[in-house]
Amino acid sequence: MGQQPDAADLVSVILPTFNRGRTLTRAINSVLHQGYANLELLVVDDASTDDTAEVMAKITDPRVRYVRLAKNGGASRARNEGLRIAKGDYIAFQDSDDEWLADKLQRQLSVAKAAGGPDDAISVFHTKVMYVSGETSQTRRNKIVCIPELDRNPDRDYLIAEVHKGNLISPQALLMSRGAVAAVGLFDQRLVNCVDWDYAIKLINKTNAIFLDEPLVMTYLLTDSISILGRRGVRSQLCIALDLQRNHNVDRKVLAGHFSRIGWWLSKLGNPRMGRRILRRSIGLAPGAWKTWARLGAAEGLVLRAILDPRARIRRPTARKTVGVATA
Repeated sequence: MGQQPDAADLVSVILPTFNRGRTLTRAINSVLHQGYANLELLVVDDASTDDTAEVMAKITDPRVRYVRLAKNGGASRARNEGLRIAKGDYIAFQDSDDEWLADKLQRQLSVAKAAGGPDDAISVFHTKVMYVSGETSQTRRNKIVCIPELDRNPDRDYLIAEVHKGNLISPQALLMSRGAVAAVGLFDQRLVNCVDWDYAIKLINKTNAIFLDEPLVMTYLLTDSISILGRRGVRSQLCIALDLQRNHNVDRKVLAGHFSRIGWWLSKLGNPRMGRRILRRSIGLAPGAWKTWARLGAAEGLVLRAILDPRARIRRPTARKTVGVATA
């Protein structure tokens, strides 16, 4: 039996979707069947071309609001639209191919309310169970992992240091107060990659971020969850790394690692000159990193190749999963 509604504790759940009609009902039902019942579910359709509208027409729960965007603009734009129209004192996110466990909202909301009120900048995030399909795994085997792996009861300094290394908060594992939304703002629609990492950095730095060491959502990494790590994606990661360097007290070796990976990917993606500059920035931060020196040597070779034979085409890497920061 769900908890009786309380107008002071309305939770707005934002669910962006694009061409996920086959998994959307499962994701919606996992929200509507929560033990905590006082919620509104905002399904923001990012101009789907499949049967999403027909799937939504079958959903009769009055707590559901279906918003269809006229033009596809990406998940960040859809989430931001949800944030603009949300009425709740607390905000949560769901993805259209994931599944919440039945007590997710109740567990997070109780932790958030113990830390303050909805006008306070509070965010609560938890671990998630990720199912990786064999079709997307390099080993071709299905596997299940729990992320993130953090110390129990981590303090603020620990969380800040960890989020500088990589993403800690997936949107579907996040609950935040309206005060946190006011402090952090909207998702950055300019980024095409690692938007959740960028948002997590802001949450950890600007809110009272609380980690709940419980897996309360099942996520599925399927074939169409793979994205291409193209130049725009790497440049998004570069923007985040540069922001970390400018605005946060980040360990030099951590920054150097980000720049080393980004510089090498830029080199492999056909821009070795820019990649070389980023690799040199990395070496300036951590001169003893032999791997970065090796990457710089390889990037120099690609530049020389382009000079000697302008017609030579640099081979692009194949598609790979992009979860958090790109790895080499």
